[in-house]
Amino acid sequence: MYREMLALCLLAVVCTTGVYGSCKATVNAFSTQDATILTQVAHVAEFSLQCSNSAQPSLFAEFPCGKVVPVAKVGDNKYQVSWVEDIKGGSSGNVQVRLFDEDGYANVRKAQRDGDKVSSVKSLLDIGVPTKGAYKGPWIKAEILAAILVGGVAYFAFTTKGKVQS
Repeated sequence: MYREMLALCLLAVVCTTGVYGSCKATVNAFSTQDATILTQVAHVAEFSLQCSNSAQPSLFAEFPCGKVVPVAKVGDNKYQVSWVEDIKGGSSGNVQVRLFDEDGYANVRKAQRDGDKVSSVKSLLDIGVPTKGAYKGPWIKAEILAAILVGGVAYFAFTTKGKVQS
């Protein structure tokens, strides 16, 4: 009787705290700086994950667009995830990335198969990844500016010539 009660209490504690306990992440991010000749901008987030029970889980990331990808493990408690987006649709600011462990990923796949909302699945941790806008080139292209300058010089030359000849 006592063993059953102890097992039930232990199961309740594990279910409420999660397998990995509470986790915290420290994020470093990189975004493509120059997009003058590109069609897509790349973003890379490298983060350190510290869980209360020192676990190093296999992770999966869900982006705001709904895409779920595996997260690469690059060292002890260090992970990396990357994604690309179109320049026209890209924006700067914080991107919320939801992280799932293997059980959470299984629940995400189940929700996708059943047609349910993935946002209803509880994530292990949500991280904010700061992204920067990329330089898309000057406002006025050099050839247009040169044509305007040539037109201005030609106008000045013809008007001056007209004044001198009259």
